[in-house]
Amino acid sequence: MKKTTIVLVMMMALAGYGVCQTEEVDMYAYLYNATATNSLQLNILQNMAEAKLTGAGEFYAGALRRLLSEYRNIKTVTERNAAAEQAIILAAQLGAERYSQAAADLWLLVDAFDKEPLVKAEALMALGKIQAATYLPQVIRVLQSVNVSPTADRLYGERVAFGAIIALEKYQDPSGYLPVFFASTGWYSNRIKTQAAESLSLISDDPTSFMMDVIKGPGYDYPTKLTALQTMDASGAPNTSKASAAVTALAEGWKASTNDIQLRVMLGRMRKLAMNIIYRYGTDDDAVYGHLERSYNGGYDMEEKLNAISTIAQLATDESARRLSSYLMVLNEKRQVGNIKQEDEQMVRAIIPALGKTGRPLGRPALNAVVGLDWTPAVKALANDAIKQISGSQ
Repeated sequence: MKKTTIVLVMMMALAGYGVCQTEEVDMYAYLYNATATNSLQLNILQNMAEAKLTGAGEFYAGALRRLLSEYRNIKTVTERNAAAEQAIILAAQLGAERYSQAAADLWLLVDAFDKEPLVKAEALMALGKIQAATYLPQVIRVLQSVNVSPTADRLYGERVAFGAIIALEKYQDPSGYLPVFFASTGWYSNRIKTQAAESLSLISDDPTSFMMDVIKGPGYDYPTKLTALQTMDASGAPNTSKASAAVTALAEGWKASTNDIQLRVMLGRMRKLAMNIIYRYGTDDDAVYGHLERSYNGGYDMEEKLNAISTIAQLATDESARRLSSYLMVLNEKRQVGNIKQEDEQMVRAIIPALGKTGRPLGRPALNAVVGLDWTPAVKALANDAIKQISGSQ
């Protein structure tokens, strides 16, 4: 009887008789070591994986060591394909067993099967699962290198990147945060970028230091800075940290001057998101008022200008009332000389209630001036309401 037939019969016998897991592992190990072809070894590993055996880490580690030593000598395509499938199962099982003693061989697997992205990915994930700290820098470098630009075979690069992202998620080490963040903004398909974005919160729930570096960093483009701010907003970072990042992003959003329409839109989006965050969480940073004033005077669109007014009002400080009063007095002067435009009418209807919202007496003089000028009855009514609101807050 051929050896292949004998092994298959013994595997069927294993499935038919109840034995304890340790005996079953030993029996599979005996069968595996008795076979010479990768195809048959693969069959045995597949049966072991389906049986969901536990306590087989030592066997899997030995099988991986054997595979690594024999891989270069495999000649046929069929056997090399079987070897790749073996490698995937062995890496997955070692990761599931958390068998840290196999870390060195799992890293060798990443190099040895360089043309097999699924093998590389599974080996990387296993390193993350077993928390192989020695190889964390190497896993980071793998992702960084793939992040740089699309690989010749895009699917190859995406598979390797996926494995590295999951590995860094499992490591849960802060040093892996930025590489995964850049994967979430990189050249990959939405599936990979979405996975990277989801993994970020598992690596660190407070990405403040990383995202601040990106938002302030001169080496990062504005789409990346916007994504960093969005990531901060969606994170579990303290509200004060989110607000601090937003003030920084608002300042960054005014550093660039461009005629490029797409970039101007991007900058406007970043500034508006920053104002939205500041509106929600507030800030004690006095520098914010100058940036908000720039959005009021030179915002990309009316929405940005109105956002600036509402954010200044929400801060509800004396400085808020001082700034809003100065804007209103400019509009009052325009009203006096009859130089009011449609946009000015829209602004005055936003600034007056904003002044009332601050609750600060500093806003009264400008509001009283509205009542005494030739504004429409509706605008004067807004001013009277705002004055009452200020008085009621005292």
